[in-house]
Amino acid sequence: MKRRDIGFRELLEKVLPVEALPPADRLLVQRALANGIDAELQHTAFLALEQLEGSGALRRLPAPPGSGEGVMRYQPRDAFELITLHLPAPERADGVRICPRSTLPSRAQTGLHQLRELLRLDDPVAGDPLDGSAQTTVRDRLREAGRGLLPESTLGFHDAVAPEGAAACLDAGLAADAIAQPGALLYAPDAWTRSRLEPAARRRGVRSVVVAAVRGRDGAVLGCLEAAHPAAHAYTPEDLARIALLSDFCGALLERAQRIEKLVFVDPHTTVYNRSYFDLQAQNELARAERESGSVALCIADIDDFKMFNTLFGYEAGNRVLVEVAQALKRGVRPFDTVARWGGEEFAVLLTSPVQSADARTISERLRTAVERLDLTLEALDGRTRRVRVTISIGVALFPDHAASAPDLWRAANQALLAAKTPKNQVVFYREGDAGA
Repeated sequence: MKRRDIGFRELLEKVLPVEALPPADRLLVQRALANGIDAELQHTAFLALEQLEGSGALRRLPAPPGSGEGVMRYQPRDAFELITLHLPAPERADGVRICPRSTLPSRAQTGLHQLRELLRLDDPVAGDPLDGSAQTTVRDRLREAGRGLLPESTLGFHDAVAPEGAAACLDAGLAADAIAQPGALLYAPDAWTRSRLEPAARRRGVRSVVVAAVRGRDGAVLGCLEAAHPAAHAYTPEDLARIALLSDFCGALLERAQRIEKLVFVDPHTTVYNRSYFDLQAQNELARAERESGSVALCIADIDDFKMFNTLFGYEAGNRVLVEVAQALKRGVRPFDTVARWGGEEFAVLLTSPVQSADARTISERLRTAVERLDLTLEALDGRTRRVRVTISIGVALFPDHAASAPDLWRAANQALLAAKTPKNQVVFYREGDAGA
């Protein structure tokens, strides 16, 4: 068979069966070819190879014995020609290798014990979702599976959206880079020889470090998986392939844990959180505020004259009012605040630390106004459609100003709500000893 060396442009233009790609991926190929940037052509080629292998248009073949790292071989469907790529892992200035997932061995030898650990990882998630332990169980199982698949290594998952999760990695910048490049693993063969990584690596007693993005089924990045080993140059290409496999397993398990918690914690009708989640979140946020000498605000919002909607328009219309109010409240708060349906027509809004009285008043008034401005048209029981006006009354209490515990905070905010209902459509803050404040 005649050998001919080509570049990534020719690979995309003339060799790969690009017509077998989905339309969106074909468009990416066309853009890369039009731009002509070498790095973009290489990245697009890797994506195309991965997609074509997944669809069966290409078959990945084992690398020849003794061929070294970064050798990939493919055979197109219904063709005898071979496509061989020789790709040594590019190394960044800080000594970190960039290892595209598509360049890793497609088959890595795995012992029976290692296989059992991997299967255990896929067992149904244990733990009580009501105490938030489902994802903790996933992390524990990941560490156990890692010990079986990668002896002497320590594995950890770090959330993409939690700042404390990124800080828990060996290097927050390395974690951020891995999340930004989900198609590759970042591998530092000897962190002790790199000034930026050395202090943290020595403290933890590790030298080899691999960080891989953890993705969900839709491709969204959930966080990163970090593997660390006490020896330098500890990971072979087969080990890197196992780490990539573990990151895929981790993504599937975390999504399953999130679905379980969603069933337990989300109100199915309004799609905001339910009372169970709110109770857990309130305890956590008050404990955090106490540790950090911060403050938390609780707003209880009640839909005014809600029974009227059920009486005049029917229960379906009443349910629509609940949904519209819930979504208006959700749109009106910060991303890290919590909106929950407490029960019936009552909603609880937890404004997390740090929040001062003026902040709580501004947000509460914004929520009240947002609901008042809802443009709702409901069909009455007689078949006629009418535009309706919806308002809410809000009672507000602050921790630690008005209460020292979650139950006391609720009682204070509820007392303020009773005052807000006379007259309705207003925001009232709790004042000790004055239920009518």
